[in-house]
Amino acid sequence: RTMKRIMTVCGTGLGSSFLVEMNIQKILRELGKEQEFETCHSSVYEMSAMDADYFIVANDLKDSIPPVEHLIVLESLIDEDELREKLTTFLS
Repeated sequence: RTMKRIMTVCGTGLGSSFLVEMNIQKILRELGKEQEFETCHSSVYEMSAMDADYFIVANDLKDSIPPVEHLIVLESLIDEDELREKLTTFLS
């Protein structure tokens, strides 16, 4: 895999992780980095540390996922400004 993968993780792998994934795609386009990364989403119970290069998870689930090297923890999954700030800092 040549592109780096960013995975969002939530409790069920459906609603909030998909919303965050769409926001990540928007932010990557704004940063001109959409060609460098692919995005995906998963539930906290189905994910593996091998599934992606970077993981984004809500603060309340951070202790439920296996140890990963690159982790962004969000206080609010719906706060696009928090996501933009942390993702931009992390990727620069």
